[in-house]
Amino acid sequence: MKQGLWCLAIGLCLWGSPCPAERLRAPDFVPCGRDQLTSWQGEVFNYHRSETQIAFGIRTVDGSLERLDIAYALEQMRLNGGLFTLPDWKRLEVSPGVLKPSVRVRVWRCDKAGAISFMIDWLE
Repeated sequence: MKQGLWCLAIGLCLWGSPCPAERLRAPDFVPCGRDQLTSWQGEVFNYHRSETQIAFGIRTVDGSLERLDIAYALEQMRLNGGLFTLPDWKRLEVSPGVLKPSVRVRVWRCDKAGAISFMIDWLE
């Protein structure tokens, strides 16, 4: 009887413990496999955008600072995982090239044999 209660107590303690972090599954729009993929998620800062270039920093949820500065195409953008269209910039920016406060993003960096590509998913 005592052994059964002891096992139950340990089980309840373990049940309430946080699980180790699992690797995030890439969405279908990301064009590479898990072993070729890195992602960053967090709040955007130092944002600059033109019609062909985008640059910003990310204060990640993991506590690191990352930087992205690339030539981009609209096809590389998503909004909450869905397709991104030109009018969606108005949802993210106060004016063209000026980001609203506290915008969050997840960047997917794909490295296929040295060919680096990015997907940017804006999170509302």
